[in-house]
Amino acid sequence: MTDFRCLIVDDEPLAIDIVVDYLHHLNIQAITTANNAVEAFQQLQRDPVDLLFLDIQMPQLTGFDLLKSLPHRPLVVITTAYRDYAVEGFEWAVLDYLVKPFSIARFLQTMEKATRALQTVPVTPTTPLAPTTSSALPAPTFFLKTDRHLTRIEIDSILYIESLKDYIRVYTTTDNYLCHQSLADITARLPADRFFRVHRSYTIALDKIDQIRQHCAHIGATTIPISRAHRQDLYSRLEK
Repeated sequence: MTDFRCLIVDDEPLAIDIVVDYLHHLNIQAITTANNAVEAFQQLQRDPVDLLFLDIQMPQLTGFDLLKSLPHRPLVVITTAYRDYAVEGFEWAVLDYLVKPFSIARFLQTMEKATRALQTVPVTPTTPLAPTTSSALPAPTFFLKTDRHLTRIEIDSILYIESLKDYIRVYTTTDNYLCHQSLADITARLPADRFFRVHRSYTIALDKIDQIRQHCAHIGATTIPISRAHRQDLYSRLEK
């Protein structure tokens, strides 16, 4: 089992103790705890972790409030007594959703997922692409809530995202999807080394840009304006 650094966030001490006990069964010792989202946020600023076990219903801030406040999120496992948050949880691309009380057998399934996820090495501009084989790892994905459904989107397929007031439209290589979400929230869920918000209304995939001309990004037949405030940061990144 991977040597995870874990943070458990729950306002119920017994719930924390159960997760700690399960982790100890797996010989995982790097464990910290927090009794509320504010305390957890402060801890994460000081000491990043690999795996976050997160309750939803807590005083002051909910678990989802904490997720919204984190610029860089670790793998997240929701631990809650309520099934009602499952859809929203997976909109945040959480690793797993555990409904209390959960058994150690169910917990082991979660930890296997976490192990596989941490063993997946993301491709960066300085990492050569490996040849495609039948044993290649699946492309990273996340879920969008579209028309009362959850739709799985491959991150590699995203071209750009447009803000439409209270909605966004995600354009991919094959289709586009309307979603009730803010551009800031969805941009935070995407890999920061691959996506860039170039305008208050647009986030683009850097590897899908065909050309930059007259302070606009051209992706296929689409022309996307680059705001004055973002130009220098974008050009610096593209020139590296």
